[in-house]
Amino acid sequence: MIPRAWGLGLGAWACLMLNTPTAQETKSVKAGVYTFEQAERGVALYKQKCASCHAPSRFTDEDLFIKPYAGKPLWEMFDVISDSMPEDDPGGMKPEEYAAVIAQLLRMNGFPTGQTELPTSKDALSLILFEKP
Repeated sequence: MIPRAWGLGLGAWACLMLNTPTAQETKSVKAGVYTFEQAERGVALYKQKCASCHAPSRFTDEDLFIKPYAGKPLWEMFDVISDSMPEDDPGGMKPEEYAAVIAQLLRMNGFPTGQTELPTSKDALSLILFEKP
């Protein structure tokens, strides 16, 4: 027979384990991680904030854009862009605006749209893996 105190401890442990969130699975940018509407907002922002310094071909270039981020969480791209761009006002855009620009960059590389907008939080973006198109 299990002592009552030990049994209560075991029961509390079981409840804790059942209520603890499990590690979320990562997903690929190939799974549709942004919406069409979000990418459309990104087009306007790209033209306004990025195009004067960055030709669109820069963001579809294997060596300049794809390889540096391939196999890494999308958070790394978001972090670099939001910390350093636009060049004349680094970090000067809202997180949602950076996400919209990145959604457009994903669309430029042929990644499909999905039903939910690209998130802006580090935790959520860390679960999205950037892969080669």
